[in-house]
Order: sequence, then C-alpha cells, then structure tokens
Amino acid sequence: MGELDEKDTPPTETTAHQQEALEEPKETDKMLEKKDEKLPSPSADKKQASKPGTPVGDKKSPTPAAADAAGEPKKVNGEEIIDIPTENGTKPDDRDEKKISKEEREVKPKKIPIGGLKLPGFFMKSKPKAEGDGAEGELLEKEHKEEPNGDAAAAATPKKEEQKPRSNFGERLRNFFVRKPAAEKQAKQVANGDADAKSEATAEAAPAEGADQSESAPPQKRGLLNAIKLPIANMIPKKKAGEDVELGLGKAGLASMETLDDSLKDQDTVDKAPLKTNGADEISKLKKSPSGEIKQAAAAGGPIDEKLTDEEEAPVSLLSRLRGYKCSVDDALIAFGILLFVLLLAVIGYVLTHETLTSPPLREGRFISAVTSCGMVEGVKDDGAFAFRGIPYALAPVEELRWRGAQPIKDIDNCWNGTLQTHNSSVLCTQRLGNGTIVGDEDCLYLDIVTPHVRYDNPLPVIVLIGAETLTGPSPGILRPSARYSRSHDVIFVRPNFRLGAFGFLALDALTKNEYPRTSGNYALTDIVAALKWIQLNIVHFGGDPKSVTLLGHRAGATLVSALVTSPQLEGLYTRAWASSSSAIFPGKTLQESEKLNEVIMSTLDCKDVACLRAASTEQLWAATPDTWLHFPADVPTKEESLNTQRHEWLVLDGNILQQHPSESWKREHIGKPLLVMGTTAHEAHTLNLRERHSNWTAEEVRAFIDGSQLGALGLTDEIVARYNATNYTALAAIITDIRTVCPLLTNARLQPSVPFYVVTQGEGEDQLATVDADVQAILGRYEPHTVEQRRFVSSMQQLFYYYVSHGTVPQYDSRRRVLIVGQDPLSQEDHEHCNFWISKDIVPRYARID
Repeated sequence: MGELDEKDTPPTETTAHQQEALEEPKETDKMLEKKDEKLPSPSADKKQASKPGTPVGDKKSPTPAAADAAGEPKKVNGEEIIDIPTENGTKPDDRDEKKISKEEREVKPKKIPIGGLKLPGFFMKSKPKAEGDGAEGELLEKEHKEEPNGDAAAAATPKKEEQKPRSNFGERLRNFFVRKPAAEKQAKQVANGDADAKSEATAEAAPAEGADQSESAPPQKRGLLNAIKLPIANMIPKKKAGEDVELGLGKAGLASMETLDDSLKDQDTVDKAPLKTNGADEISKLKKSPSGEIKQAAAAGGPIDEKLTDEEEAPVSLLSRLRGYKCSVDDALIAFGILLFVLLLAVIGYVLTHETLTSPPLREGRFISAVTSCGMVEGVKDDGAFAFRGIPYALAPVEELRWRGAQPIKDIDNCWNGTLQTHNSSVLCTQRLGNGTIVGDEDCLYLDIVTPHVRYDNPLPVIVLIGAETLTGPSPGILRPSARYSRSHDVIFVRPNFRLGAFGFLALDALTKNEYPRTSGNYALTDIVAALKWIQLNIVHFGGDPKSVTLLGHRAGATLVSALVTSPQLEGLYTRAWASSSSAIFPGKTLQESEKLNEVIMSTLDCKDVACLRAASTEQLWAATPDTWLHFPADVPTKEESLNTQRHEWLVLDGNILQQHPSESWKREHIGKPLLVMGTTAHEAHTLNLRERHSNWTAEEVRAFIDGSQLGALGLTDEIVARYNATNYTALAAIITDIRTVCPLLTNARLQPSVPFYVVTQGEGEDQLATVDADVQAILGRYEPHTVEQRRFVSSMQQLFYYYVSHGTVPQYDSRRRVLIVGQDPLSQEDHEHCNFWISKDIVPRYARID
C-alpha cells in the first residue's frame, strides 16, 4: 500500500483511477492504524492485533478534529486519505495515545466458527450466525453497545460528493461477481449478526452510513444468488488495470487475524511505495524484449543505445526460441503422457476398425458369407464363432460313384447358383449304431467348419477332426467342433464326413477290375484325402492357415489317421497329427487276400457283377454284412479268440493309398519335429456292459473272471492279481486296457523314437476311471471337472494339445523318458509298467484291439 500525498487537490480525470484504487482501505489497514494510536507498548500491540478494531462502548466518540489528530482516515472529496508515518518513523502530529482498558484488551479465546475464515479460492459452508455465537458474537455485542456513540462520528464524517468514473466493460463484468452491498443493507447485516457479510463489506465498501437502523429488525436471509456470487468472487481475481500485486499496489484480502503480526514486519517496506506514480515510473522503466525477457529501459534523459534498441526490437526466430527453451522434468512427463494417450487411442481405433475392415459384414447381425471354389456359402454366428455346416467337398458317392474314390467338384455344372445356405447340420454318412439301428445317407460327403473369424490376414491353425467309435459307426462320436474353444484358442475346426462299413472299405475283385488303377477298398481314406485337398484350396477364405493343418483322430478315426500319415498321397496336405486310442493292429493282408474274404457279401446279395452291387439298397448291403465284421471282443482274451486267427480287417494294403504296412514306415526315423503323437487312457476298455455284469466287483469275482479266460488257461491268474492288486473293477479295466490298447500302442511307439506317447490316468466317477473319451473331452472342453485334480488335468491336457497345434512340439516329452503319464500334471517316465510282462508272455500284441 503506497504512501498517500496529503495535498488537498481536487480529483481530476487522471487521478480518479488512482483514487479509486485506494478509496476503500482494507480492514487490516484500519486496524493497524488504530493499533498505532491506542497501544502504548509493544506488548499491548500483540494483544490488540488479535481482536477487531471496533470502538469501545464506554468511551465517547471523538470529534472530527480529534479524529484527524488521532490519525483517523480523512475524507477529501469523498476519498479516504491515510496518514502514513514518514521515513524516520515519526508522525506528522505527535499526539498522546489513548490508553486501552483491560476489558478491551482481553478477549476470551473462543473457537473460530465454521465459515469464519474466508480463504480465496475455497468454497466454505456458511450460514447466518445467531447472535452471541462464540467469540464473534461477543465482539458483535460490543459493537451494538457502541452504536449510539458511533452515530455522532458517522454524522461528522462528510459524505462523498463525486461519483466514481465509469469503469470499462471488463471491470463491470468482474464487479458483477463482487458483493458490494449498499449502506443500508450493510447496516442490516451488521445488526443481524452476519459476520461473514460484514467483513466482506468492510473490505470492499466505504464505512457504513445510516447505522441508525433498528436492531429489532428481523434477520435477512441470504439469497441463492448471493450464495453463488461469493464463492465465485473469491475465485475471480480483483486486479484492476494498472495495478501490480508484486509492486504492492494490489488489494489482498484478510485471510485471518493471526497474520497481522507477520504483516507488521513488512509494513515499513510496503508503505514506502510512492503514491503519485503508484509504481508507474518503475513499471515504465521495464521493457519486455521480443524474446520474452523483461529488461530495464534507458533512464529518462540518458543516452539511448541504438544498437541495443535494434537488437531488442529485432524479431527472434522460432528456432531460436525453441533452442532457448529449457524443458523441465514436469514438461517431459506431460509430453510423454500426452504421447502415450494418443498412442493408446490409435491402438484402440485400429483394433476396433481392423476387424470391420478385414471381415465381411454380417447380415441381420448373425449371418456371414465366405467364398469357396464352387460358389458363395453363408454361415451363422454360433456362441461367438461362425459355423458353416454342410459344405460339399466332393461329388455324392451314389449310383455309378458308389465304391469309387472320392471325386472332387471340378465341373461348374456340379456347383450351385447364388449363395448356399450352410446353417444346419450336415447329413451323416450311412452307419450302424451300437444298438443295431441304421442311420444316415450315402450322399454324405460334406464338411462342417467352425471359425472365430472370417478374414484374410493373421490366418489361424486348422484342426481336422476324424472321429468314429468303430469303422462301421457311429461317427463322428464325441469328436464334434467346439465353437467356444475355437474362439478361446483361436483355432479353426473342420469335421469332414467319410464313408463307413462296406460303403467305405469293401474290397472285391469285381470292383478292382472296374476301376483304374486296379484297386478297391479304402474309399474312406480317399474321402479324407479329398477333404484335405479342399481345405488346402479353400480354408484361407475362412481365416485358416493351409500351412498349419493338424489331424485329430479318436478311436477308429485315430486308426485311419495313423494309417494315413504313412501314405505318400497325404504328403503336403497336413502338418502334424494326434491319434487318441487308435487300434494297434493295422492292415497286414494284401488286396487279393481281402478280395477273397469279402466274397461272402456278393454271395449274400446274389450278385455276379458290379451293376448288381450298385443297384442294391443301403439296407440290403447292411443286412449282407456278417456280424463278425461288426463286433469285436472288448474284455479279457477268450479261448475261442485264440483259435480264430482270421479276424476281419477293414483296411487293406490296396497299393494306392496304403502301399506298405505302417510299421515299415514307422521304422524310418523322423527328422526334426514329430509328425505324430500317440496316446490313450488307462481304462479305455471300460464298457457299461462289462461294468454291469456284477453290481459290485469283489476280489473273488475279479479273480474268477480272469481265471475263466485265456489268461487263466495260461496259468497267469495269480501273477496278474498280484501285479495289479486286482480286487475291484478299476483294476480289471486296467488289465484289459493294457492287453488291448496301451501296451500294443507302446509297441508301435517304440518303433518311432521321436513320437511322444501318453497315458491318461486321471479318473472320475465312483470307480475313478480314466475312460476312453477323457482326453478328447478335455481337449474340446466337454470334460466336466468336479475336483481340483480334475481341473488341473483339463488344463494340462489342453496345454499339451494346443501347444502342439501351434508349435509342433510337446515340451514335456523327453526321448529318454518317452512315456507321459497325464494325471494332474504330465510326468515323464521311462516306460509303462506291466507292458514288458505282457509282451514276454506273448499276450501283446496278439490280442490287441482291431478296428
């Protein structure tokens, strides 16, 4: 606050603005000046600084002349002039200071009421204070007592005679938010005990006029507009044009009474600012250079350096500004955060738009189209993936094409017009169910596709499902595509139909002579080869990778997969294969031997040529198939089985698809990654019929069952019971499985050192059986775990399979410990127990299961 010139000059247009800036002294200034008048000693200063400078009721109000002598502010043309001490610290008029009574000096310490402190920029809860509330109420009561004496002083003070000069629009806009109540309104607020409004008014407005309002007036409520204005006024700076807070010319609000002590220390420094110039002379000496720096201008009347002036006025280039800019750590962090945010938005936008740009649009929100070599096909959305069911991959094997190899669709006349609707399930090939029912159709060479995306970038691995419980049916069994696992593992499932029974494997001399090259049988293998060729040509249109095709075979389908991987016709059509619970006995009979054994069908049908065979109905052909071709023993070897060495084999060494026995091919060491993984379950031989032979298999019943078989005839009962601890049904199922499946497959795996071999041992149910479907159900997500151990088994099995699909290796496999026991976790061991015992007794592979 600058020192005022005491010249009594009339206000002019040039000085009106400066007077306006100082027309309303702060509450702090008033109290400090009163303090200088009243306090006789520094100790009294400290006490008086903590209470408002209100007049005391028991003293008379001073006259105007006395007020001037005591240092009260003067009124000159309506403006207040503060008497400021000179530089030597003496006052112009040295008068006696009035003594302050003890009652005025001491105020009981009271708590500061809520809203008592008004801090700029903070919203405070405020409500009208009741009279006599706390310390503030006590002070207000004193003020009320002084009001009669205060009227005389108010009457002696001259009123303002001139209006303020008209402010500009910016000032009026800011003043709109500053609460400046009229004199009458201020008096009412003081009478009503509104301390917040009083301090706000005294800080901004002139001394109240008309304090003679009645104290009995009802308290006035604060309006909603005032409640909104006050916080906004605190936030908006009240700096006027030409004022600089740093130079001591701005008005600072009173934060609290406790800050008065600190302000006294700086009072001399602040009050020494000259009034007339109001800091304008010093400011005029500062000049802002083009580079943004503030420099001292040339002194008035002094020499001006033209060179310096030219350099200052010369424009600075943007490059120079950038070089001169110093980047702080905060600036770097802000820039990095903005860059990271923009990058995140770009990635999100790319992900959201990329799928739309690379995938065809959906029709009605659920139908999607794809291209094939024979025309457009339309699939349907299914559980987050897209399913195309019933796409033909070869000509229908009917009439003249019955018992011929699969014929790919090459002629446009055999294609369809428009878009083929492939929404429903495809037709199954004719087959015989376990209860003897015949289902399906001969026109069945279709395939189903389940894909998570229909796109051309980022192709996904393809898994071809080859499933059948036996080579006569049912098929595909449990090996059906999983839409959920297609989406979650980013793979594409393809399941082709293939012919079964006599329609897929019949080898006859009449059929051989009617075909070129001269061969017959293994028609089902030609179906699978044709499906793989279709996949190589079309799977890219469904988002698949033709260079990553994995064959997954289960039971009889695994037998076909194990045989096909040895065929030269499959070269380049697949990448790797996985065979679960396949047969260990592969075709060993030549084409001529098989043709002679199959003549029984022509005799049953009473046919002499191929035309008669092709004219026979589906039911007639199934009826002409011998029962010995449909059933095979599934329990312990019998004495009759040992005598019957002419067991039927559906597969044949035809010289076209299968040119040699698979074991000859297995003996050749595979270089690099394994092309085949073989495995089974520990209780694969479990059947419901075997389990229901006895309600509860006891140790005696198990022993009697083994002793009545070929094993008992060889005198192996005691040793078998001791090895397996055969006292329940679970041990009996393990014995049969080792003889029929596990040990024969291990024998074949030993011929292929690079081929991993696994056995699932994690059981379920009351008997804790690892059934034949356990591993495939876990792979396709249809295994229902009920315990922690079963959940870990599902996770381990899926990790083994899908890692193999993506990378072509089994990480847990060790060629020195080549048998993986998959329980809760896959554990490698050197060999499977008991297999050497069965091999040494000539039980394995003699009684191995045949498909």
